[in-house]
Amino acid sequence: MRIAFITDLHVAGEDEKPLGVDVRQNFLNALQQAKELHPLALVIGGDVCYQLGDETIYQWVYDQLGELPFPTYLIAGNHDDAELLATKMKLTHHVQQGELYYAFPMEGYPTLFLDTSKGEMSLEQWTWLREHLRALRDNNVLIFMHHPPIKAGVGHMDTNYPFKQSDQFIDLIKELPCHVTVFCGHYHVEKWIQRGNLTVLITPSLFFQMKHDPVEMIIDHYRPAVREINFTLDGLTSTVHYL
Repeated sequence: MRIAFITDLHVAGEDEKPLGVDVRQNFLNALQQAKELHPLALVIGGDVCYQLGDETIYQWVYDQLGELPFPTYLIAGNHDDAELLATKMKLTHHVQQGELYYAFPMEGYPTLFLDTSKGEMSLEQWTWLREHLRALRDNNVLIFMHHPPIKAGVGHMDTNYPFKQSDQFIDLIKELPCHVTVFCGHYHVEKWIQRGNLTVLITPSLFFQMKHDPVEMIIDHYRPAVREINFTLDGLTSTVHYL
């Protein structure tokens, strides 16, 4: 099974180029790269919009996704409006009390899609996640979420914009006999983190990438990237393709 994953698109309005970056063209280039991977599906990890959820931007993105020969799964980021995103992407059946989260088996592989667009999850979403993980405890589980669930040694983001419930997440995962792999974005870096039975793979943005260490935000480079995820009988491999 092969999945393409992109995140932090930060698509702006027509003719807008934030920081001089043609974010719309980056997105189109990423879709072309995804097509060349011939995946089972494409997952978009949030921050579809540049700053705030915008109906016209979501519509433009939806129109581009309609040209793909494989399905797309989306989650919301902190620059999105989860309910508006769900409405424009035809995902309203997955919205619960304003949050967009759901489960879907990828070729039988248990996969959960979480909503951390507020930097934290509601009690209802925690209850849903706990129940699903307990039911799936005999299976390795794949999770897509916008925020890395634990700190990642990225100074600016760990200090200013971390997931607010990291301890709660770790306590939930470490109780499980299975392995949990999280694919996420938000940090605008490429990074791999291992903690017990939890593996976190942070995927670069389609906008710009940041330097890891400084507490202040410093741009490292402007090369967007697509993550390729492969599940085989031998296990999991993942490659980041910079465009």
